[in-house]
Amino acid sequence: MKANFVINSNTNFEELTCVGYNPDTSELEATFSIKQSLGYSGSLCTNGSFENVRFYVDFHDGAGYIDQGIVAVNVHDIPNKNDCTGKSIFPIKYTATLKKLTFKFSTCNKPILPTVKAILSWVQEPPADSPDWIPVWGNVLVADIQLKPVFLLKEFPFDLSKYLEYAINFPDLSVNQLKEISGIDISKYKEQPKELELSEAITRYTKSKIPATRFAYKTVNKMINFPTSEITLLEKEILEKAKIKVSELIDEFTVIPIDKNKANVDYEELNCIGFDYNLEKLVATFCLKKKYGFSGDLCEAGSSEYISFWIDWDDNCSWEYLDTVKINVHDIQMKGDTLNYSVSLPLDTKYHKKLCNNPNVIRVRGVLSWNIAPSAIDPDKLEYYGNRVDAHIQIKPGVQLNPGQVLPIFNIIGGIDVDHVDDMTGLTKSGSFFANNGLAVPTGAPFDGVIVLNGPTFPGYRYKIKVTNLNTGAVSYPHNSFSVVGYLPSAPWVQYTTQSVDAQGYYHFLPPEKNTLNVLARFTPGTSDKFLVEMEVDTVLGVFSKTIQMDNIKPELKITVDDGGDCTHYSKGDTITGHFYVNDLHINYWRFRCTWGGNVEGVSNTPALPGQAFNIPTTSNAYPCGSVSLYANDKTIINSQSIGHEVWASYIICLQD
Repeated sequence: MKANFVINSNTNFEELTCVGYNPDTSELEATFSIKQSLGYSGSLCTNGSFENVRFYVDFHDGAGYIDQGIVAVNVHDIPNKNDCTGKSIFPIKYTATLKKLTFKFSTCNKPILPTVKAILSWVQEPPADSPDWIPVWGNVLVADIQLKPVFLLKEFPFDLSKYLEYAINFPDLSVNQLKEISGIDISKYKEQPKELELSEAITRYTKSKIPATRFAYKTVNKMINFPTSEITLLEKEILEKAKIKVSELIDEFTVIPIDKNKANVDYEELNCIGFDYNLEKLVATFCLKKKYGFSGDLCEAGSSEYISFWIDWDDNCSWEYLDTVKINVHDIQMKGDTLNYSVSLPLDTKYHKKLCNNPNVIRVRGVLSWNIAPSAIDPDKLEYYGNRVDAHIQIKPGVQLNPGQVLPIFNIIGGIDVDHVDDMTGLTKSGSFFANNGLAVPTGAPFDGVIVLNGPTFPGYRYKIKVTNLNTGAVSYPHNSFSVVGYLPSAPWVQYTTQSVDAQGYYHFLPPEKNTLNVLARFTPGTSDKFLVEMEVDTVLGVFSKTIQMDNIKPELKITVDDGGDCTHYSKGDTITGHFYVNDLHINYWRFRCTWGGNVEGVSNTPALPGQAFNIPTTSNAYPCGSVSLYANDKTIINSQSIGHEVWASYIICLQD
């Protein structure tokens, strides 16, 4: 008799707790807990280990779960201690963010509500295109989300098919990029949704058995704040005609919640607060619990969910207000019990970093409120709808600066943390990874294409970047203009700023909210030489420098078949012979494939020309035509965001009978 058993995910050390999506920014976000002080392969002064999160999305169109990609977060052993309230700092909350989602065109009257599956796995990456894979360490979480509909006029002064063709064929393009390529600015033709009138809300929600405490909430609050205004008197008359007693609603709304952490959460609830360790931003995830009660459907203006963020930088039980973010929500015929959303707030940590031997774990708080912004003064205050969540997060270690101190420094070069680039060789060290998504980078990787520098910003000061070719001695100062992405606390969430040098050749530091990724420069050294990159800040002593090795040469490939140049030289049953050759200064991987077998692969260069011999026997009933092919890529970091120059070579062979 066969034994029946199930492999259960172990969540003693890490566990996914929330998955959400922001329809405006197309960001999938998964928050997980680190529960133990040990078991993560070393302290903050070591490479530690990685928590991997792979996302899948099912659009319920018969295609099943579609792989969206993977994000990794670097985690470490962190000693346990109690915070200022006497509570343990564990669990510590981290968030993995994946930008963009497989594009699906939808309109407001036909909402698309996909299901997201997130797989958390410690050390071992969840394999691609395997949505049913179960991790040994970690867990799986599913959640329903809502895509942003497109609001369009009924008639257009252009051919919409051209725009849609680009959008479907190139799903990773932003709206701005689609505008540049197609020449169509679709935002000009967006139909603005209308707010739901109070009289219509009364009719609609009375039928749906939604109480007046919900649909008249914002209206009555305006009455409390502006009791004698003309609008107040008009709306009061409308409510009284519907036999809704305003005085009773006012009494209900002024009752102080018994639970200090939770008011009315029948309609929405804040579930998680986490910190994106890669992008250094706070993330709040909340869910909607009902189909109605949000002031209109997706074709209407709907209502707003507000989340205010608070932080206790020094663990002294003193909350500092950061900002409040806002996202629109609507009445939606959800398929499951909840719809899950997330919002984020970039966090400027430059004056709060500590060295790696002194872990910095602090408290954060999120306060959710529906249709009325929460207090920016009292971190304990709850409005009638909403709740609050506290969490511990860990600030990434770095150079410790005193408040107001200015220092020439960049912490990321070519997408890699500067500590993981060797100053002698200019190549990546062991354990390197991309700073923005945690994905692994080969040891000994050079750079090519656009080099991006990221580092803290010091508004009011200006800086230069000096680039010295160590092979030739040539010196240059990048002075090109480039665009940076900033943050807004509500839709459209992003702002763009063009960064240019002044008359003296200096870039000016931008405020953090205008440059959330802290991009300081973008330049293209070219060649395969070694470069010294230096940063200087006007009126500030000192220079920060880093060496990088460039490599713009692709792997060299060659296939030689011993057929005298005649692709029909061999007959079925013969042994095909020849050589293949791979050579690159920073080879990463190659593979040799043949229709009739004999596949091999490797991670180092083949012998010198003519290369590595191959002998491929064929049978009397072999395929009549096929090929031998060779693929290789190197370790080079391309444009600060991807790995490898890729090269292919192939040779067609036809076997005679």
